[in-house]
Amino acid sequence: MSKLIRDLSIDSDEFFQSIKEQSVKDKLIKLTTDAFEKEVFGTPTFIVNNKIFWGQDRLEYALEEFDPN
Repeated sequence: MSKLIRDLSIDSDEFFQSIKEQSVKDKLIKLTTDAFEKEVFGTPTFIVNNKIFWGQDRLEYALEEFDPN
């Protein structure tokens, strides 16, 4: 993971310190709960007009659903 953090130019000290904070943990719990309630089962998942589009190859369909014109 350290290589990925370096490759993304993320301050590793700040990153590892921030993931210990309760507010960060609470946000992860909320996002996970939201995804579960929306029946998200993989990534990337796009929800447009209460329709689920799963997978990068479905992005075009999600965009069409968002703006059919």
